[in-house]
Amino acid sequence: MSSAKTNFSPQEPDRLDELVDGDPVGENDPPIRGGRTGSRAAVVQALYESDSSGHPAVAVVNRLAIERELDADDIDFATRLVRMCEDQREALDSRIAEIASKYPTEQMPLVERNVLRVAMAELEMLDAAPQNVVANEAVELARLFGSDTSPKFVNGVLGALLA
Repeated sequence: MSSAKTNFSPQEPDRLDELVDGDPVGENDPPIRGGRTGSRAAVVQALYESDSSGHPAVAVVNRLAIERELDADDIDFATRLVRMCEDQREALDSRIAEIASKYPTEQMPLVERNVLRVAMAELEMLDAAPQNVVANEAVELARLFGSDTSPKFVNGVLGALLA
């Protein structure tokens, strides 16, 4: 081993290290509004957390809805939507696999898979928004939570589904 000394200089803290009211603040904190958009975002995040950590998605969506101060109708919508996604997980994943046959569902990034699950489940709901609204919201959620290529992928899968 060399006897030369190295100069260690710790990295400067970034915004993720800052605390505001006890919560970490990041440069990419997504602005999430309320209403059905907020409900859909909470469902995507709940499914992601459930896939990642095994936490029950319904409990997570209720926690997120309360944190975001969603109204009772939006909490009800989010709860029904997350339950539908959970109850129909295999069927939704099968449909995704059929449409995106070149991209195995189990290898798909969690964000994209969950955005697609949410959109497809909502399209089956009696009180669903029009198809184009559901598709546009899904693309926006992919843009908000996913990678640079997520919106294009989600748009392509939903475009094929709705064609």
